Amino acid sequence: MPYRALLLAAALFALPLSLPSARAQAPDPARLAAAKEMMQVAGVGKQFEEVMPVLLQQLSQGFIAVAPDKAQEIRDVFSQLGGKFNERKGTLIDQVATLYAEQLSVEEFTAVIGFYRSPAGVKMITIQPQIMRQAMLLGQRWGAELGREIEEEARRELKKRGIEL
Repeated sequence: MPYRALLLAAALFALPLSLPSARAQAPDPARLAAAKEMMQVAGVGKQFEEVMPVLLQQLSQGFIAVAPDKAQEIRDVFSQLGGKFNERKGTLIDQVATLYAEQLSVEEFTAVIGFYRSPAGVKMITIQPQIMRQAMLLGQRWGAELGREIEEEARRELKKRGIEL
């Protein structure tokens, strides 16, 4: 299991390396403001708050898998971290708003905001956190299954080459 935890940690730390490091220029302030309004109306902050406990629980389970004898201490640490990192959602919202502002015009934002204020949009906002939680769990199961299959296949191929892991 420590081998799997190491692979997961490596994959998680590699993700930020693939993101663009800096933007060539700041987006138009009107588009950025519209993007932030769209995200506010869409309830992005609330979605973040819904996802954070699931993420913390999954991460703590990974730590517990590596050190099961320290499970309670690990749970305690992760329960303390929730509030600290939840406060940083504003930074992520600003960064994502910039991405949206680079892609949509003010007129397009107005249309999207109109949708989120419509009955269908309100329903979408209401169900989104539940869908996201369920999607994260599905993604976790899918990733674990795929990871096991890849690990098994790699071990078979390496064994053919005389390498036992």
